Amino acid sequence: MPTGHFVLLIESDPARTKRLAVQLVRLGIEPIRVADLEEAAETVKSRQYAVAAVLIPADLPGRQVAKAMKSMRRREPVLPAMAYGKVPSSAQRSDLRRADVLLALWDGYDEGVLRFQINRLVSGEAQSAIRSSRRAPIHAPTRMLVGGREKNGILYNLSEGGCFIETSRASMDGARLKLIFTIGEQPLELDGVVAFSNVPGNLQRPNLPLGMGVRFENLDAKQHATIARFIHERMEALEV
Repeated sequence: MPTGHFVLLIESDPARTKRLAVQLVRLGIEPIRVADLEEAAETVKSRQYAVAAVLIPADLPGRQVAKAMKSMRRREPVLPAMAYGKVPSSAQRSDLRRADVLLALWDGYDEGVLRFQINRLVSGEAQSAIRSSRRAPIHAPTRMLVGGREKNGILYNLSEGGCFIETSRASMDGARLKLIFTIGEQPLELDGVVAFSNVPGNLQRPNLPLGMGVRFENLDAKQHATIARFIHERMEALEV
């Protein structure tokens, strides 16, 4: 996780906000706690901090959120925002989407989901691209067969075209391997090639843990359908 990011954290329930602030610090994010939308807008306007994103309680009135985000984006046109808290009603979610608040961090998230969502939030990814960025977080033990040898890792994220594996034993770029892991109750054995390695001294993706990105090869229809279904279901819970 890169450091040096300031994120506006608009207050909600005190216990929830405090817990989230502590978790953000652990990820190398500096939360700037503000009392309400008005203070958030004033903070962005002042340019006292290089604000990378805004975390907004999901239960705030949609019209007020839209007005505040419009004000903040006059100063920072591509400022991303994420809703957090209890899952809101369908009407509230519609209001948030109209305010271009597309990412969600609903209560019950784990550390892996938090890290994944914060990475998306501060990565500079255009808000309009959120819906097409179908890479889902996952935490699944993975066996990797490389050149007749077996390694172990943790599947960190998954897309229809590849995945990232958290491991201290990353293979070299271009290495071919077989991945063996389970999604739900569905075991998968997939062929792939290492697209990039993220290792000490050569962090090609500073926002990712140590490990390697793998591009899938020769997926059959059943394998592709299993992955696509998992991603769809997972992302439904991570977006407004």
